[in-house]
Amino acid sequence: MAIHLELAALSVEAIEEYLLTAEMCLKYRKPDGGCLGYPATLLLFCVVDALGGYLSNDKSNEIPKHEPFLVLRHPCFGLTDLTVEQIKKLEWWYRNGLAHNAVLPPGTCLSGEDGDPFEFAPNSDPFKIRVFSFHRLVSDAWRRFDRTLIVPSKILHDRKMPTVGFNPADETGPIIASTGCPLPKI
Repeated sequence: MAIHLELAALSVEAIEEYLLTAEMCLKYRKPDGGCLGYPATLLLFCVVDALGGYLSNDKSNEIPKHEPFLVLRHPCFGLTDLTVEQIKKLEWWYRNGLAHNAVLPPGTCLSGEDGDPFEFAPNSDPFKIRVFSFHRLVSDAWRRFDRTLIVPSKILHDRKMPTVGFNPADETGPIIASTGCPLPKI
């Protein structure tokens, strides 16, 4: 929990919190012996999305601006054999399904077994995510990621920015938030 004067530091902390929380979800054991795979997978896809967004602003990368999940083919992830169709299905079926509907399509699953992070059917449909392997993949990619590419102003410029905010110097008590960033001076 911290107040950041720089947006990049806020983003780094958020990504590290996502990865730590995903790890905690994977270590947790439910009464049936399972882990918290759904929230772990969603958080891992949030990291993939964030890294892809930052890399899409770097002209030396081949990631289209509005296709951040194609970062899975970037060298920091090393999944160069994935097709665009496979990546889009991972995004639609798993990330979007978990984020927007809290459900996965019939015939797909999350697994705790070892192996490649993603398993595809002969028709290229991704039918299985191995959550522990996926966590290792994303954590390793984060360790290799060039943090100088984290420039939130290049991502946030398309959005309407708030015109009011808090000044941490005016706060008399603890700030109740996991992270925060005051508005820049205008």
